[in-house]
Amino acid sequence: MKLLKWIPIFCSMLLFGQENLVIMNTSDSLGLDSLWYQDFHNSFSERDEEILLSFDILKNSSQTNFGVPIVGWYWQNNQAADLRIGDRILDFGISLNSAPLNYQQKFPHTQIIYSQAYSEGQRLNFAHSRKYKYGSVKLDYDRLGSLGYLSHEKNKYTKFILQGSFKHPEIPYQSNIRLHTFKNESQWNGGVSDDSLFLAGTQTNWELLPVNWSNLESTVKHIGLDWTHSYKFSEASKLSYELNLSQDSLFYQGLQDDSLFFPIRLDSASTYQRAFSDVKNTLKWSQKITEDKSAVVGIKQQSFKYNATSINKWTAFGSLESYRLKNSLYFEYGKAECESHTLVVDYTQGFNIKGVYNKLKFGYHRANPNWMQNNASILNQELNFICVIENSNPIIDRFAEWDTYMHENLKFSASYHSIEGFNYFNEQGISSISEEDVNVFQAQFFHHLNTGKWHWNGTAAYQNSSSKNLPLANLLLNQKVYWQGDLFKEATETQIGIRGLYRTAHPGITYAPLLGDFYVNPSSQTNESLRLDVFANFKIKTVKVYLAYEHLNSLWQGEQYILKPYPMAKPTFRLSLIWNFYD
Repeated sequence: MKLLKWIPIFCSMLLFGQENLVIMNTSDSLGLDSLWYQDFHNSFSERDEEILLSFDILKNSSQTNFGVPIVGWYWQNNQAADLRIGDRILDFGISLNSAPLNYQQKFPHTQIIYSQAYSEGQRLNFAHSRKYKYGSVKLDYDRLGSLGYLSHEKNKYTKFILQGSFKHPEIPYQSNIRLHTFKNESQWNGGVSDDSLFLAGTQTNWELLPVNWSNLESTVKHIGLDWTHSYKFSEASKLSYELNLSQDSLFYQGLQDDSLFFPIRLDSASTYQRAFSDVKNTLKWSQKITEDKSAVVGIKQQSFKYNATSINKWTAFGSLESYRLKNSLYFEYGKAECESHTLVVDYTQGFNIKGVYNKLKFGYHRANPNWMQNNASILNQELNFICVIENSNPIIDRFAEWDTYMHENLKFSASYHSIEGFNYFNEQGISSISEEDVNVFQAQFFHHLNTGKWHWNGTAAYQNSSSKNLPLANLLLNQKVYWQGDLFKEATETQIGIRGLYRTAHPGITYAPLLGDFYVNPSSQTNESLRLDVFANFKIKTVKVYLAYEHLNSLWQGEQYILKPYPMAKPTFRLSLIWNFYD
């Protein structure tokens, strides 16, 4: 274990390398907010697991070889009718930062996140926020390099975000800017590897696999700029303008004459690439009508370009919200040059039943497939246009969602989707449209129960699809039982416990790099999987250390798969940490 040599250095840094920030004015609201801010970041959180992995372990797999045994593949309806590329790795890499642009604290905040990936891989995230006289700045750098041996033979990605907020104390004008870049490099092996992390026997008859990716290399690049300006005419009226610019490139190298992008042959091809650019202009007016009601209206223009051809799309949107009635209505209508119209309508209603808050949402979303799905059938033709068919068949999603907040530690949510014109990649890797409506039901229950110092928390999810074209595992579990208390004379807060990740059998899908997505593949049907981890988490002042021995049940259970043909890694020791500095 090469990582063990770093543990003494980490220990010395934790014990002697930290300074406590003293806030003198704890009586005023800013001082209290500052204390709350630090306590929030220094305490153990339910989101820590998601932060360390940089994705939700129950709902999706990021394809970045953290050994995820759950392929959630939830049906995610589009929240907007924008034109999209559709590459899953790219979509994952450029997800928007949820942190607010305007940093309010008087002290700078630096956060370091370290996580060990498989096969001696490492992930390091550095984020720094600072407030200035007329605004604030945040720098966020995230990098992973790993030999992985899961979905990829080798994988590394780099993310960079620089964002700033400017607000003049005397002029009601504010400007926010965000620059973000993402690069992912992978060497694919189609699930074939002789690495020691794999269980014995997984390479048997590997020549029969329907792919030959031993030399396939892919590179995904993204650079984007988001710039928002807003001017408040009064406390009730605000005008905003937002500019979004992005460039995306997808490169594939190492293709051979007889390599298969299953099952379509790329004859006489060694390289393949796609390049996109996207420009959005949004103008929005926000108006507080009364103390109870507020409204938003706006218009958006999008220019989506691939090679020498571009599509221009205009979208009008608006919303009306009532705080007293606890309801809101949102609509969005869009029309482009070579597609039928798109429409998004959402109605949300909140209500209390015997002190329990509930929220109902009804929606109608009419959107077109992403670019990758719309153009998957023309890979061997001249790639100089975007729209394959005029007025291509839209995807219509009618749905209802219900959320119940029984307690801050108990939440239940359920949704039902009726999807017309569902677009998917079939067993031949060709974009297809479902002839029948696809009905999807999903329910999720979050709980955190404790007695004394013992805790039981986690999430259980059930989902069902009416169509084999949208294959879903029915039951997903992410559960933890642990003891939490102080060690060493109340000097170190500690969590010690066991975590279980379970997924029922999956009907079968396969990820195709050149599609940027999964396609239906019954030959990849995967049995149920279970991963048990023992862990010990420690909090020392402003640092949280996470130690885990993962997949220990492999010692007696034997071979399991994430999704065939990718086996789960052998038992592995991992160390991660989240470290905060406030000076």
